[in-house]
Amino acid sequence: MAEIQKLPVMYINPSPMNPRKTFDEAKLEELAQNIEEQGLLQPITVREISGGEAYIDEETGEVVSVEPRYEIVCGERRFRAWNLLANKSARYNEIPCIIRDMTDEQAFDAMITENLQRQDVDPVEEAIAFSLLLENGSAIEDVAIRFGKSIRFVQDRVKLKGLIPELVEMLRQELIPISGAMLLAKLDVEIQQEFLEHKIDRKEGAKFFDIKNYLDNLFCVIDKAQFCEEDGFCEEIPLCSSCVNNTANHGCLFYEMKGTEQKCTNRECFAKKQAEYVKYRVMKEAENLVKKGEPLSIGKSVILVEAVHAWDGDFEKQRKEDAVKMYKDMGFEVVNENVFNNRCWYNEDDERIAEKLSNNEIYRCIEVLGYNRPEFKVSFFYLKKSSMDCPASKQMESQNIRQQMQRNKELVIEKATETMRNWADEITDYSSKAEAMTLNEQVIFDILVLQICGYKFLDSLGLGSDKGDIVKYVTEHPQDRMKWYREFIRYKLSESAVTYNKLLQECQNMLFREQYPAKYKEMSDKLNAVYQKKDERLKAKLKELECE
Repeated sequence: MAEIQKLPVMYINPSPMNPRKTFDEAKLEELAQNIEEQGLLQPITVREISGGEAYIDEETGEVVSVEPRYEIVCGERRFRAWNLLANKSARYNEIPCIIRDMTDEQAFDAMITENLQRQDVDPVEEAIAFSLLLENGSAIEDVAIRFGKSIRFVQDRVKLKGLIPELVEMLRQELIPISGAMLLAKLDVEIQQEFLEHKIDRKEGAKFFDIKNYLDNLFCVIDKAQFCEEDGFCEEIPLCSSCVNNTANHGCLFYEMKGTEQKCTNRECFAKKQAEYVKYRVMKEAENLVKKGEPLSIGKSVILVEAVHAWDGDFEKQRKEDAVKMYKDMGFEVVNENVFNNRCWYNEDDERIAEKLSNNEIYRCIEVLGYNRPEFKVSFFYLKKSSMDCPASKQMESQNIRQQMQRNKELVIEKATETMRNWADEITDYSSKAEAMTLNEQVIFDILVLQICGYKFLDSLGLGSDKGDIVKYVTEHPQDRMKWYREFIRYKLSESAVTYNKLLQECQNMLFREQYPAKYKEMSDKLNAVYQKKDERLKAKLKELECE
């Protein structure tokens, strides 16, 4: 059994080769608490990356030793949790370790193995790990056998490396499923960016069906198009079954090379045919549709286009506006979901739908826009009491007026904000006020400090990524003021900008010299010893050159 030694945490560094880059802060805190209660049940594994040296101090004649440095091979998560405790107590300045003599290749292999054997392995990091193994010469069959996966699984994971960073983050937040992410990863960067900007709600994400629908439309899959079953609905548009643009009709020596799906190579024709098919389906319903300017009537249906939302991009807004105008020009009333209470999620063939229709609880709607293209869809919405008494056009106008009223309120706030921003920029007497801060000024100062603190700290206070109600928190917790002041100091002195800012570096020295004197002295002594040794060597070389 390998010998366990205790090493100072200050001599241990995470490895840049470790494919694991994300660590759940809440789970780290939980692990740190477990370590504090039960001890470290499994020591971390490290390797020495720079050997200890010794030299004689010429002034004192003493032998000065320079401690070796170590790199984590296995156990970075345990090390991070241990460090949380080390920041609170000197008891944790040393951590139990197993020291292995390992080459870069051996250490890398051990890191990959440890990460891929975790239960909570991140699919993106899994993809990176598999890719690195393959790049280092491992055969895909060997990787699959080694980690108990199928070759297909390894291949699919590796594909995730093709995702753009924004989609990687959405995958990690579970806003898109892995199955959908693997489809997107096959696309060019430009197409992924278009999907991100125009085809997905960044807060709500997308389901596999949405992504598959997008790709079917993108690659013009005829079999999945709504018009496929009624190919000859429009005489002006060629039949797909006999069209030269249908890949299924291309001559090919080997049948299996055609693929399993019919695809259209004329994107413009495909899009036009889908749009015309939706209009064709609407016209088949014409007798039963509410006409422009009419109220909603029992037994009728109405065309519905989703309302324009604040988060819609220009493309989506234009798409909705164009659809509303087109169907109104065709003589039909067009409403949005705000006319109703909420959607009824039962399928059209569900017997409960017929019952609710007969009781006038719901209204039948024809939606004409799908996720990213024109699409015919029957849906049902629960009625408001006023819906049957007022023409839909007036209800829509009322809704528009309410939206305008809300926007007017927002404009007033925006104008006031801009005016006061200019005041703050121009006033010269405020900073020179000598009297103590008023209560409001203290609250403002606290808010400005607290909002700069990292999201992890804000999460620990229950304020979350959207900052929560900081004003309320500050006014109700004045006794915790020192806590967020010190967190602000810690946060600012941990930023990468400290490396290039001498003023912040001096602040670091002031803080650690005062608050952690033993730790600071130990670090200073070690670094000074190394510095003095190197400096003496350089001085000797410089002296030799000057003599020459």
